Amino acid sequence: MATKLARPKKKKRKVPTVAPAPLGAHRLKRPKAGGAQTPMTQAMVDRMFWRAGFGPSTADRTTWTGKSVGQLVEWLVSAPQGALTGAEPVRADGSPLKPTDSDTDLVLSWVDRMVRVPNPLVERMTFFWHRHFATSRADVSPPQLMLQQNALLRRYADLGANPDATFTNLAYEVGEGPAMLRFLDGEDSTRRNINENYGREIMELFCLGVVDAAGQPNYSETDVKEIAKATAGWQIDDDDPDNPIGFFNASRSVLGAKNLLGQAADLNHRTAIDVVLAHRAHAPYLVTKLWLEFVPTPPDTATLGDLVTLYLASGRKIRPLVERILLHPRIFESLGEPNLLKPPIVYSVGLMRQLGLSIKDNRVYDALQAQGQLPYFPPTVAGWEGGLTWLNTNTSLTRFGLAQRLVSLPEKKPTDVAVEAADAAVARAHTEVGAPWMADGTKAALTAYAGKAPVKSATERDARQRVLRAFILGGPDAQVM
Repeated sequence: MATKLARPKKKKRKVPTVAPAPLGAHRLKRPKAGGAQTPMTQAMVDRMFWRAGFGPSTADRTTWTGKSVGQLVEWLVSAPQGALTGAEPVRADGSPLKPTDSDTDLVLSWVDRMVRVPNPLVERMTFFWHRHFATSRADVSPPQLMLQQNALLRRYADLGANPDATFTNLAYEVGEGPAMLRFLDGEDSTRRNINENYGREIMELFCLGVVDAAGQPNYSETDVKEIAKATAGWQIDDDDPDNPIGFFNASRSVLGAKNLLGQAADLNHRTAIDVVLAHRAHAPYLVTKLWLEFVPTPPDTATLGDLVTLYLASGRKIRPLVERILLHPRIFESLGEPNLLKPPIVYSVGLMRQLGLSIKDNRVYDALQAQGQLPYFPPTVAGWEGGLTWLNTNTSLTRFGLAQRLVSLPEKKPTDVAVEAADAAVARAHTEVGAPWMADGTKAALTAYAGKAPVKSATERDARQRVLRAFILGGPDAQVM
């Protein structure tokens, strides 16, 4: 049964101040493979589809193995999202999802897009921007406002359809959108009652970070007050929840000069954003955050400088920056032992794609909630902490439990093989779940189990095969990409 829609209560939001890791830390030796002309092995194809999407399909491997890194990256950044493929999502009772009637359906409708989209980079980048401009349905009502913001973020994530999209315009539109206006109380900010929530997060989280690489503050409390004045006066049309843009009410705005980051002018929302984005800390901050979406360790000084130069020279375009990062050799570091932990959304959607499943009930919603990463519900305006925080006793069991439930579905019933050696059983299980990366030690342990498991009846053989598949998809190896 779908979760009933609840109208949230408005509340003030405050996020802890966290300094970024020093740029250039944890430098790794650059691998030999990974240039644009390098022919890709299957492991390289898998790596790219996990880092830039939600894992490879058999068709992806067939299409791209042997082709160059540059060809795949060009397709990822140039192919529009395309029509969704596969079965339409439904509730457990077979009825269609209704995203504006149920928060469960709201979440699952987006998960469905991630599962079925032909070019996975589009939804991966949409989710990146959702985490960057974190806005929660818990504080935003009606749900149409969240759907509008989601569509906006997708427009800037679809780099094929919008090759000239810039971060500047994205920041303009997100800040003027109804979801952000409601989430950070921008709609309540007037010349008589200035609200600093949005102004603070523009600098602290969206554009600059608290301090620079040298540990120096990027802005002051005075700058927070001044940008709050510049951004006051925006409202939402509550009579039309389907209106995707807020509107500016000059009578509620603050007139006159504002002194922001050392510049005095009669700033409005967009010109204030321009001042912030011109700050020396902006480009390194955004570039590093986007880099860490695809590579687990910060860029070295030379790489960061190259990416910052490209970003600024392009006029803050998104596509050239993403393309340059995906072409970097460090995308393919540690191919023999993946070193980036899958966030819950990537892990869960990846399971669905690996098994060729579609949304038919709430099990993925429940698993994402238990893992702590429910789309549309970031815990704070800073989004999700991520990293190793994703794995603890409870979330690890949840991940394994989801894998176990999915391989136990009636439609995933294994073919019965009356006589099958232990190593053959493991190989078949591995193939049937998409042949993901598996360490030699894991393969040996599973083979040892398969050799001891009872297989006298069809029921016992079915159980052995499903256990093998669950361990391959839910065990330690499956948590990294």
